[in-house]
Amino acid sequence: MMTAPPAVVEEPRHQFPTDGSEWVGTVLGNYQINRILGTGRWGHVYQAIQISIKRSVALRILDASLANDPAEKARFVSDARAKANAQHPTILAVFEAGEQDGTAFCAHEFVAGHTLKELADQGQKLDEAKTLKVLRAVAEGMSHLQSHQIPHSPLSASSIFIAADGTPRLANIATHSPDAQAAPGLEALQLGRSLLGLLPPMPQLPLGLRTLIGRMLQSNITAPLTWQALLQGVTAIEPKVVPVKAAEISAQDKHAIELVEATRKAQKRSFWISVGVMTATLTATIWAVWNYGIRSNERFDETMIEIPAGTYTIGKDKKIKLETFWISKHEITIGQYAKFLDYLNKHPTAESEYNHPRQPRSLSHEPKDWAIYYGRARAGKPVHSCPISLNSPAMNITWWDAFAYAKWRGQELPTAEEWEAAARGAEGLAFPWGNWFDPKQCNSNADHNPAKPAAEATVDGFNFWGDVDRLKGDKSPFGVVGMAGNVSEWTAWPKGASAPILKGGNFTGGEAECRLERVVTDLRPDTAQEHIGFRTITRVPPDKK
Repeated sequence: MMTAPPAVVEEPRHQFPTDGSEWVGTVLGNYQINRILGTGRWGHVYQAIQISIKRSVALRILDASLANDPAEKARFVSDARAKANAQHPTILAVFEAGEQDGTAFCAHEFVAGHTLKELADQGQKLDEAKTLKVLRAVAEGMSHLQSHQIPHSPLSASSIFIAADGTPRLANIATHSPDAQAAPGLEALQLGRSLLGLLPPMPQLPLGLRTLIGRMLQSNITAPLTWQALLQGVTAIEPKVVPVKAAEISAQDKHAIELVEATRKAQKRSFWISVGVMTATLTATIWAVWNYGIRSNERFDETMIEIPAGTYTIGKDKKIKLETFWISKHEITIGQYAKFLDYLNKHPTAESEYNHPRQPRSLSHEPKDWAIYYGRARAGKPVHSCPISLNSPAMNITWWDAFAYAKWRGQELPTAEEWEAAARGAEGLAFPWGNWFDPKQCNSNADHNPAKPAAEATVDGFNFWGDVDRLKGDKSPFGVVGMAGNVSEWTAWPKGASAPILKGGNFTGGEAECRLERVVTDLRPDTAQEHIGFRTITRVPPDKK
């Protein structure tokens, strides 16, 4: 006789005395609160802007009705700490927990998109490819929680997000309370049930996916489907990449068959086929020359600047010794990054050679909306009504992307100290040109107007990004260009640190962001923004490589 599964223990929900609107339009700590997203265990959740780096976040505020209860406040802090320890690319990150004037809050990653529950309520459907992405993301995130023995709240359709770019993410359901978990075996069952309402009828599903969903629906306490088993099932039915050599052999075989068949045709037809092929080849050649030669707007420059060995000022007054290295004169451009992607497309099996050991296997190095940015950059057509070209900085670059590109090029990312030395020079300047801020010298937010992207830029000349070789005033004492503004730059991931370091200001930041000693240490490595790029270094003279 089967026993009923134990009930899922959930933490108590509270009735809050206000609708939460009193916080909208106010500032709490470093956060400008814009709107209410919903209500949770501890109070209302808001969409806010982290003022210092202009990042959109979800802000949980401990309700005033609970704040005077020391036990509730302690549980709120403990819950935030538990969530901060759940660090995985598929799980929404917690950035900060704090308190101001007796109000406790917690800021975490904000996803613009919809939950599976919202999609189901709207009557939307998922295709096979998106379903497999959801299954992989959830299984990887839940496996991480399980392997690290992190207690978590029950998994539900409301805790699985589909971002606006189609990327699935798992809400941070880590919790301080080990009693708030679902029984093993029931979470895969719940996930399967959540997906049922978003999929076509089972008989219409591809066999592999139908079988996998069926296994999830049969999962129970006595015969649970583990997350690792689910991952293996997803891997087994995901589309496989065909190795380049295999594709070449297949194409050769096909061509040989066509040639044999062609010899059986009349000579006259063969003649006209040959003429057609020659004409097509000539046309293709002319098109290629026109697009990649005459029409190309790329001003290719991979100059590396030597930074001599010596003692440099880092931060406020720290002195460190550095050995000689060479750093990119300019930020890596769209044109340069395109060559990396072109190589990976031609050698798909080589991609793993350049990945960081900690990079999730499911991530690729093609930036978000790359087809749009690269296509319009090649054509010299604007994005956001702003000029863009192959000489504009590579944008929407994750730290994983920057690391892989540098390794592919036979180089590496600079350490934060090396980056700062190259930017500040031997005198340890606050800005590349001196110790005072001049908005005319770098691409900061002096002209940035996201509401009117086509507005005239009268101060620094740029509303958004600028071509890397057009930043004439933003030049360090060593001649390195664009370190105070334009786009912020990824640097190396320090040993033992929880995240890589971002350096330099960008077109959305002001004086504080453009100061060269500033560091940002709380960004996930999969963060991708229009105002984040990178540059590389080598420790071997470029002419000796």
